[in-house]
Amino acid sequence: VYNAEDLINLRGKKYQPKRNHISFFEKNYHWTYESMNGKNVHECVEMSENWLYQSAHTDKTDLEDELKIIRRVAENFDALQYKGGLIRIDGEVIAYAMGEELTEDMFCVHFEKAYPGIRGAYPIINREFVKNELSSYRYINREDDVGSENLRKAKLSYYPEFLIDEYEAGLI
Repeated sequence: VYNAEDLINLRGKKYQPKRNHISFFEKNYHWTYESMNGKNVHECVEMSENWLYQSAHTDKTDLEDELKIIRRVAENFDALQYKGGLIRIDGEVIAYAMGEELTEDMFCVHFEKAYPGIRGAYPIINREFVKNELSSYRYINREDDVGSENLRKAKLSYYPEFLIDEYEAGLI
């Protein structure tokens, strides 16, 4: 769980690498940020399909299951009261993030995708989504790392305010 203000401002030496990636992105691409809505959310589904196709993962079963969920969310985006944002380069969606409010002061980002070959795409969608849609929240929960060492490393590089223990419940 991250402090929203930290994700927006990226102040201090510890965030210098993030600012460098964002600076590179801003200087090298003609990009725009857009709030997600019931009309453009389907472009994010298409981007997710392309992202999955380009993915280097050998076992794509979990990613295919996630894509099914993303499609379902897109179909019910407004009814679910989700918020989202996307980044376009020359009109094409190259990154997006979306989720829902957990409490008055905490928002949960359920999905965040960006093409990995575009330097700065992940840091820019992270910053712009929080800045444009979530600045009224104190905390941003970016969920767990699903056991991926690379994802864990990436999430820790944003210096979480605190970590939430994960538990699993089962029937006896």
